[in-house]
Amino acid sequence: MGKLLLNGKQLCQELNISAPLLYKLRRSGMPYHQLPHGRAYYILDEVTSWLLKAGYHQEKTWSK
Repeated sequence: MGKLLLNGKQLCQELNISAPLLYKLRRSGMPYHQLPHGRAYYILDEVTSWLLKAGYHQEKTWSK
């Protein structure tokens, strides 16, 4: 099964979070991938796994 790769805007829509929260999560250590001088992209399974391990939970939106 393939991995779902998302850009920042797509990840925000998928997780129902705001862009400022996305950047806050990145500063906290959320996994992302980036080619040299390229945009960051995210693997949805990695991100959701990290959120759960970091103590976040989702009802309607992700919160701690």
